[in-house]
Amino acid sequence: MRILFLRNSALSLLTLAVFGLAPPALAADPAYRTNTGPNGADFSGVSLGADAGVALGSAGGANSSGPAGGAHLGYNFQSNGLVGGAEIDGMFGSIRTGSLGVASFNQNFLSSARVKAGYAFGDILGYGTVGMAYSTATYEDPTGSQNKTIKGYVLGVGAEYALTRIVSIRLEYLRYDFGNATYNTPFASKPIYTDTNLLRVGASVHF
Repeated sequence: MRILFLRNSALSLLTLAVFGLAPPALAADPAYRTNTGPNGADFSGVSLGADAGVALGSAGGANSSGPAGGAHLGYNFQSNGLVGGAEIDGMFGSIRTGSLGVASFNQNFLSSARVKAGYAFGDILGYGTVGMAYSTATYEDPTGSQNKTIKGYVLGVGAEYALTRIVSIRLEYLRYDFGNATYNTPFASKPIYTDTNLLRVGASVHF
């Protein structure tokens, strides 16, 4: 009886030790783990996030620059490492030209609707993107001003890193080409060719 008691006590102590020393992740629900798992990240599904960046470009032969910030909404599907999807975004900004003589030019808003395709290397996704671009711009000279919505195309590349199963961060370069648009004021008419290069960082939540 004494031997049986000692054996049962030893098994009880061993059981307590094993469970007491086990990593918390083993006891937790896998859905709440903060890592992406042994097979890498899953970038599929709906993503919603925020972006901030700096723009450098030209308008009417003058250099332009300024900050921009906004949000994006997208959807990805994934098969093994291949990832494809679509995304829309909108960014408010103050992208102003240098010297245009007595005139000034300012891009107030940038937006795009794009398709994306890339490959996931574990927790890192590299991708390219292309689509339609839109911007609102204001041309102003001493006689007046005109606001105009200009349209063009955008293309770019990016890299996204999965911090957790539902949160990722990314770095993107986008080039917008809006072509020529003519701005009219009471005593002048000015054609302006606009292109914008945007380098931005962002963070996304995945559903």
